[in-house]
Amino acid sequence: MSIAPQVGLIALSMAMLLAIMMAVKWLAQHFAWSAELQRKSVHVATGGYALTLPWMFVNRWPVLVIAGGAALVLLLLRTPVLARSGLGSTLHSVERHSYGDILLALAVGIVFFFSHGTPVLYVLPIAVVTLSDAAAAMTGVRYGSKFLSVETGTKSFEGSAMFFLVTWILAMVLLLLMTDIARPNVVLLSLVIAAFGTLVEADSWHGFDNLFLPVGLHLFLSSHLETPPLPLLGLTLFFLAALVVVLVLAPRLSLSNHAARAYTIAVFMICAVAEVHNALLPVLAILAHLAARHVRPCKSRYPDLDVLALVVVVAVFWLFVGRYADRNAISMYNLSFAGAALVFVALAAGRRLALAGAGAAVLFAVSVLVAGRNLEAAAWHGPLWPWIAASFALCLAIPLLWPQLLDRYRGPRTLALALPVPVTFFMAKVFFL
Repeated sequence: MSIAPQVGLIALSMAMLLAIMMAVKWLAQHFAWSAELQRKSVHVATGGYALTLPWMFVNRWPVLVIAGGAALVLLLLRTPVLARSGLGSTLHSVERHSYGDILLALAVGIVFFFSHGTPVLYVLPIAVVTLSDAAAAMTGVRYGSKFLSVETGTKSFEGSAMFFLVTWILAMVLLLLMTDIARPNVVLLSLVIAAFGTLVEADSWHGFDNLFLPVGLHLFLSSHLETPPLPLLGLTLFFLAALVVVLVLAPRLSLSNHAARAYTIAVFMICAVAEVHNALLPVLAILAHLAARHVRPCKSRYPDLDVLALVVVVAVFWLFVGRYADRNAISMYNLSFAGAALVFVALAAGRRLALAGAGAAVLFAVSVLVAGRNLEAAAWHGPLWPWIAASFALCLAIPLLWPQLLDRYRGPRTLALALPVPVTFFMAKVFFL
């Protein structure tokens, strides 16, 4: 397809988003729709349209443009005037704080990019986040009577049960129609997808399920679509055992059950995509955060969830950037987590410079050892140690000199310290060296 028709379809897609919101606003005014019904109507309609994208576009770039454009439009609709009474009111009239609309747009672009050439890897995750999520929300609002407490509120067991059932049905139907895998595999894989998706949805917050759920399901499917039943069952049992162990240890680490489950899911997904040793630095970053939180408490409302978001953002960012540039970005991914871990180590050390230096030395050694295990994948970019040193200098100096900068918004500010050197490293090697 030439560029002109694709540009026309991009414009049509953006117009469709606005038309959907205008139609929902009109219906809400004339039929007294609740804020939640308006929000989920827009969610289902836009998600349904997103499901058609693999049959509209052959290339990736138009969908990335649509996703980016939609995110910008949705960001503009958050301005106070539009959010209160304009088109944005169809999304932002609910009382809870959510970024779900923007994150869904980003998830569509990311999952489409990752799944290019294998439609089921796109259609199934987007169908689940569109239909299962809406069914769970409406069930919880109408019939919810038993609730699970999470940091940001509650989730109803009735809603989660509906999410599981709808996801199981969707997975079986789509896997039977869009793949050639054996029927026994379909049944088991669908059950695992439904259970995993339900856990991810229940433990998400502020609308992050619209990102975590489709991306997580895509990564799990892409890794295990062809996995035989027995290894798949073994993997599931291993995950459940790990989850039980983490939940038992959670009180000793001053972790809520919600945060413990969410951390376990994140690390499990990293292990599903990369080799196990590449989960070491993310785990060290999480443990260092827990130590820093004990010594110098963070004043943000949900510090554990902020760090979880950091883990997911770093992992997805480098996976996307590496595939987009057609380079293996595993070294930059590990360097980012090493830098984040060092920020937390420096905060935990306080004025004990020797302890901070020892932590930096240990993380340097671990980074070098992990890079050695990835030697073949990382051969294209040359020596790593100068970039480790540069990143560590930044990630050690700021928290030691100005620790108060990290007393609030610790997750995002740690990300701002940990990413610049790896991003510069990657760009320099790809574009200039």
